[in-house]
Amino acid sequence: MHLDSEGVDLLVKELEYIKTKLAENDCPHSHLFSSEWGGWELSTSRVMDGDDKGEPIHHLKIFGWNEEWADKHGFDRSIE
Repeated sequence: MHLDSEGVDLLVKELEYIKTKLAENDCPHSHLFSSEWGGWELSTSRVMDGDDKGEPIHHLKIFGWNEEWADKHGFDRSIE
């Protein structure tokens, strides 16, 4: 993921929204789209990490899971 200052601000805003909704025991999600998919949040420029194997992402969906939802769907919350 490559971000400029505006992109960092947008990502933080989306994550803060999800954090707020999780504190209300809600299971929020957020969508970010490229202009080709009707949005403005994602760029499709071909910036790569040197191996030219990356592909543009047109849709990013960020989910927030509360404990009930995570348990219901078998989400492994362990960090290794």
